[in-house]
Amino acid sequence: MILKDSFYTLEAPVETESGWQCRLHLNASHPVYRAHFPGHPVTPGVCIVQLVKEIACVCYGKSFFLCGVRNVKFLRIIDPSEQAEVSVHLLSCKTDGQGRQTVTASVRNETAIFCSLTLTLAEGGGDGRPALQEQMERLRLCVVIPTYNNDRTLGDVLDRTLEYTRSVIVVNDGATDRTAEILARFAGKVDVVSLARNRGKGHALKCGFDRARALGYEAVITLDSDGQHEAGDLEAFVRLAELHPGCLLTGRRVTKGKMPAGNSFANRFSNFWYAVQTGRRLPDTQNGFRLYPLAAMKGMRPLCSRYEAEVELLVRTAWKGIPALPVPTRVYYAPASERVTHFRPGKDFFRISLLNTLLLLLAVCYGYPRLLCRKLSILKRKP
Repeated sequence: MILKDSFYTLEAPVETESGWQCRLHLNASHPVYRAHFPGHPVTPGVCIVQLVKEIACVCYGKSFFLCGVRNVKFLRIIDPSEQAEVSVHLLSCKTDGQGRQTVTASVRNETAIFCSLTLTLAEGGGDGRPALQEQMERLRLCVVIPTYNNDRTLGDVLDRTLEYTRSVIVVNDGATDRTAEILARFAGKVDVVSLARNRGKGHALKCGFDRARALGYEAVITLDSDGQHEAGDLEAFVRLAELHPGCLLTGRRVTKGKMPAGNSFANRFSNFWYAVQTGRRLPDTQNGFRLYPLAAMKGMRPLCSRYEAEVELLVRTAWKGIPALPVPTRVYYAPASERVTHFRPGKDFFRISLLNTLLLLLAVCYGYPRLLCRKLSILKRKP
């Protein structure tokens, strides 16, 4: 489960005549609260939806995935520093003709109701399809996995991803190891784009986007093939994509251990320049776990060919007025002796620095004026 035992801890649920009552303790020191209204923490709505779903899994002893959310009423803010203990009441659980469960729930304490909502849950597709397949088909959403010489982790990443969806495109970026052999084992399960030679992550993303559009997809989730990302977090992206269509979703790394010093510095560096170039703030601009709304991007593709392409896309989508939202995601950093990285600290950091210089110049000449015009246009439309 994504949040249980880290974002909150759960006491033993109590079954009642009307459903289940569950007392939980919120972790006010969780990284989500440091990013969501720092200094005045507020429990995000998406986290409330997720923890209610997880609690339903515990109470009913089933592994559910989320099909939909409705009748959501947020009545009061949940500040974990003031309401560290709350209760979730599962008021009813009905099954429809398709085998889906409808759960109505409320989150409250002894004196107030914080929110109420209704979730539609299912154990899996009746035809044996993976858990998220139906939702992703409805949203015209697929997963794009660029890979280059990650034969030690690629197979496991694909196995775990296929547990959730079969809408998967793998871009083999000219790998010279056993990648082709591994992909042959997944023939018929994933769509493969093979490049004759290594062109870099930015070019691989471009090819993946083009293939996705050719297959009729309107959005893609990018996932790294080195095993850092948890395929289970796809559910959070799909849920937010349904709630916020047309948004760019970026993973916000939540780690149990300490982020390597190099990654931490690169992230702070990138966050700073992103804020300068766009006037926006994101907590993790270096995370490759993202959802790109291809339909809203209207043909936008990375111009850069390597790692800096991800920074470029963040800035250009901001200038285009596409909203961006962070998504808490888990990350695994393998020991230094086992890590496989193709990031070249000297060359790639130099390329990123050059890109930031160019983007700053473009921000002054193009980005800032466009953002200003958009704000003025919105103000004129207001009554």
